Amino acid sequence: MTDTKTGSDLAQRVLASRRGLMCGLAGLGAAGALAACGSAEESPSSEGSSEAAPSDGGADSSTAGGGEAIAATADVPEGGGIVVDETVIVQPTADEFLAFSAVCPHQGAIVNPPDAAGDIVCPSHGSMFGLDGSLEQGPAETGLTEVEITVEDGQIFLA
Repeated sequence: MTDTKTGSDLAQRVLASRRGLMCGLAGLGAAGALAACGSAEESPSSEGSSEAAPSDGGADSSTAGGGEAIAATADVPEGGGIVVDETVIVQPTADEFLAFSAVCPHQGAIVNPPDAAGDIVCPSHGSMFGLDGSLEQGPAETGLTEVEITVEDGQIFLA
């Protein structure tokens, strides 16, 4: 009987060690994820906000929003469009540029660029959207989400 109790005690200690190890690893993973979510630059202090305001307000207009161009206007065909990363950029009429999230609201697949008929089609389940981002055919239940852009000197920037 002593041997059984000793074996039982050993099993409980091994189980407790496993639990401790797993809890420790889970805690480490959570700490890493939380640390990746923020930085000193994103501090909500009033000093951080006042420093960011002049830089945004004084941004050079040739780099709208302070970033690099995501496309050239010449790359976007009239009556069609292109997909750049997770943004679909369209030119419904001459010199009119619109942008939408290229992520299909149905299940998150990246939509195809507009076809010859001007339809933006999701390759996963066939949802179809117009050049204005509106839903033309499901299974998606909403249109594409508009993305703000600026167009300057033949370049397209995220706003």
